[in-house]
Amino acid sequence: MAYYQPSEDSPSPPETVYIEGAGKPLKLPSLDFDGEVDVVVIGGGFVGCSAALHIAEAGQKVVVLEGNKIGWGSAGRNAGHVTAHATKLEPEAVIATYGKKYGERLNEVGAKAPEFVLNLSEEHGLDLSSVKGGIVSAAHSSAALERLRMRCQFWKDYGAPVDILDAAETADILGSDTYVGSYIDRRGIAINPLAFIRGLARAAIGKGAVLCEHTKVTSFSQDGNKWCVSAEGHTVSADHVLLCTNAYTDDIWPGLKRTIIPVRGYQIWSKPLPEEVRGQILRGVSAALETRRMPTGLRLHGDGRLQFSGGAGLGPELAPNFPERVAAIERIFPAVGKVEVEGWWSGWVTRGIADGWRLHRLAPGLLTAIGCNGRGVAMGPIMGRELAKLICGTAEDDLIIPISRPTEITGYVFYKPVAAITMQYMKWRDRIEVGV
Repeated sequence: MAYYQPSEDSPSPPETVYIEGAGKPLKLPSLDFDGEVDVVVIGGGFVGCSAALHIAEAGQKVVVLEGNKIGWGSAGRNAGHVTAHATKLEPEAVIATYGKKYGERLNEVGAKAPEFVLNLSEEHGLDLSSVKGGIVSAAHSSAALERLRMRCQFWKDYGAPVDILDAAETADILGSDTYVGSYIDRRGIAINPLAFIRGLARAAIGKGAVLCEHTKVTSFSQDGNKWCVSAEGHTVSADHVLLCTNAYTDDIWPGLKRTIIPVRGYQIWSKPLPEEVRGQILRGVSAALETRRMPTGLRLHGDGRLQFSGGAGLGPELAPNFPERVAAIERIFPAVGKVEVEGWWSGWVTRGIADGWRLHRLAPGLLTAIGCNGRGVAMGPIMGRELAKLICGTAEDDLIIPISRPTEITGYVFYKPVAAITMQYMKWRDRIEVGV
């Protein structure tokens, strides 16, 4: 059964709220040579560009082959939230999923993810329009608040700047009395992700990496100890190939796309809110996210434009359900008044059974990092760094997660109808719990 694939989206870059502050597009040439390098990276997103940067810094020759433009995929289409978590799993579940050694490592790395982004941007002179202050997780029910209390206690034991806010404190910060309480993690930030990915690409080029846009790989195969990668009528050979396509993974490596479920996420942004309204919502924080199963994420840009989640999908890009989404925002934030939509876009994220990142050795010399599950803005570059470390001689035992074998999702062929039913069920559960 064939389903619509993320790589089938329009090749035109999306119009997003990030474009004005993202700097100029790179406008790189497509692959126009044959030759031999140390590493070929397939995919110019967060994982791929970070891998190229760290490999080039180590003195190895690396080529990145991007099928569209840098920033066309998920790296330029996400919400721009940078949380202090490596996955969507609770920290105890991370340890249960990855084991004590790797789980604790992954929790520690996730806790420092915003710091990693800020340090990387400072090191390479990237202007990400970073907004600090923390990210609020707003509880839609008492049960959800109790889960947040457990998360808060876990991180407090490690000395993290986190707190539980009661309903009144939550209302004071968010400008909404919708929630029974919240969890604030002051490590969280919000950035311009399109500026981040373009900056990473330019930094990689500055270190000697070769990046090619509009270069869709048609095939790659092993010839002795070398990999031969063909694209645009040319062939590049290398000791290592990094497959960094994540949600946009297609059939180029048999079976890999069956290890993830691609989900299309929508983002909507408003016209600038009136000055008197801007100071009443999301006060002093970078972003907010609900605990609903189908959550609304929010951030307020410096020019007063409100960005919020527009729902999810599984197939071709369609316009979001504006009446439903706008009505939800107006209900949550009555002070906003009438929300006037200025624009929207969509992009893809990966979901998997483990709900976390995986590193796979698909064959000798062929590696991938896959499974962002909505944690790609910081963890994507971190996983790219891990791939680079492995290629450059770091022992497997010293990586933040183990090298594993890909596991196909059971019943993958039916994922679309099952996922569609699951999303409807999640919406129903959310409505039942909040009485809406």
